[in-house]
Amino acid sequence: MNERSYEINSIPYQIRIIEESDLDSLLLVKRDASVHTDRFQQQKDGKAVYLGAFINNYAVGYVLLSLDNKEDVMPYTNNQKCADMIDLLIIEPLRNYGIGSQLALACEEYCKENEIPYLGLDVNPTDNSAAKRLYERLGYHAVGEVHLDGVYEYTDEQGNQGKYEDWCIDMIKRF
Repeated sequence: MNERSYEINSIPYQIRIIEESDLDSLLLVKRDASVHTDRFQQQKDGKAVYLGAFINNYAVGYVLLSLDNKEDVMPYTNNQKCADMIDLLIIEPLRNYGIGSQLALACEEYCKENEIPYLGLDVNPTDNSAAKRLYERLGYHAVGEVHLDGVYEYTDEQGNQGKYEDWCIDMIKRF
């Protein structure tokens, strides 16, 4: 995939495949190095493409495009190949400028170039309704039932620990 340039209010940014040399920059977006290291390995193994949005070579967002079949949507794709868009994340001050849309479109472009007929994703329709609206605008539609996608431990600003249940819906788009 070729690097492309875009602008936010006249600030240019690039979307490109993330490389291991980008790790320090990625840690500004998400501080868990093990997440990024795992994604680099998936990319090396040909199981995923790790795409990032960069301003002056500093990461401002990313998405993992898993090339493994998104098994839970197979009944809705007539068992045709469906890649999975995972963990699209943009740093807070740059949300709502279209960077997330461009990352999603880059995933779609990759799927089209590689003859993958479907792209899917999970989104929490309650806690992340803005993302769900974005995906609907981009042509994704919900399939299946709301399901528990994961349980995550967290520590709040007061130091209290808790667990968050991420209840999501699958969404897919055909090309």
